[in-house]
Amino acid sequence: MAVQTTYKLGPHVRLSWKKPTELPAHPIFLSSDASDGVQRPDAATYAATILAEAEGFMTSYLPSNFKTKSRDKSSPPSTAQVELLSHEIASSDLPLRTPEAYGALSEAWFARTSIHENVARDGTATWDEFDFGLRVDHSVHEMEYTPDVKEAHLCMDWAEELQKVGRRVRDWEDVQMEIREMLHQLPPPLEKRVFPVLIVTARRRQELLVVQMPVGTKGLPLEAEGGVGVKYHNVPKVTGGQYVSIERALVVDDGKKVKWQMATASDANGNLPMWAQKMGVPGAVVKDVGLFIDWTAKRRKRT
Repeated sequence: MAVQTTYKLGPHVRLSWKKPTELPAHPIFLSSDASDGVQRPDAATYAATILAEAEGFMTSYLPSNFKTKSRDKSSPPSTAQVELLSHEIASSDLPLRTPEAYGALSEAWFARTSIHENVARDGTATWDEFDFGLRVDHSVHEMEYTPDVKEAHLCMDWAEELQKVGRRVRDWEDVQMEIREMLHQLPPPLEKRVFPVLIVTARRRQELLVVQMPVGTKGLPLEAEGGVGVKYHNVPKVTGGQYVSIERALVVDDGKKVKWQMATASDANGNLPMWAQKMGVPGAVVKDVGLFIDWTAKRRKRT
C-alpha cells in the first residue's frame, strides 16, 4: 500500500456539488448576498486556491497514492503509450468544505499519463498545440474533439473580475474561470447527461493546468433568450451528472517532449450503476488522448 505524503486533500477539487453560495464574488450575487449575509472570496483569491489544490493533487497526492493499472495502453492515432492509473478515496478521507457540506460516499479516481514528442507531425503535437487545444477555450475545444459532447453552454464567467489583476494569480498567467453546462449524449436507452462545471484554467512558462468541478445550478440565473445563464436545470429527459477533473501538461526532456496528465472522478447518476461506470471510464480516459491528437492533426492541416 502506498504511503501518503504530507499533502493533504483539499476541500474544493472534489466530486461533491458546489453550492452557489460557495462560489466567488460576482455582480450577479450582490443583492442576494446582501440580504443573506453571504461572504465570498474575490475571484483571484479563489482561483489561486483552486490552482494550488489541484497542482498539489497532481504533483504530490497522485504519484504517492495512485496504482498503475497498465503502462502501455495505445490510443491511436497518438504514437505515445498511455499509462493508466486508479485510486479510490474513502468517504472518511474526504474533507468537508463547510460544516453543512455534503459529499460523495467515496471518489473513484482514474488517471493517465502520456509523453509526446514536441513536434508538429502526425501522431503527436507541439507544446503550443497542446496549450491551445487544452487550455484556451477548453470546453469548446473539448466539445469539438469529443464526439459524445454535444454542447458546452456558457452560464457565467469571472472575466471582468480577473482582468482587474491582469489575469494573474501568484505565478499563474492567463487565468480564466467560468461555469459551463457540458451536454453529453449517452448510448440509448440512457438519457442525455448535463454536467455543470466550474472551470479554472491557467498557464505559467511551459506548463498548463485545467481544473473542473461540479456545480449545483439551482439558484443561479437562468438563460434568457439564448444568452448566458443556466440552460439545462430541470430539463425533461436530461439527467444531471457530476465530474471533477484535473489536466496538467508541461514541457519536459529539455523541450523535446510534452508530458500530459489527467485525473478524474465522476458520477453520471440516473439509472447507470456505479459498477458499470467504473468499467467504462478507464477506456474513455485512454481514448481521449487519441481524440485530441486526431483533432489537432486535422486542425493543423486546415491552417
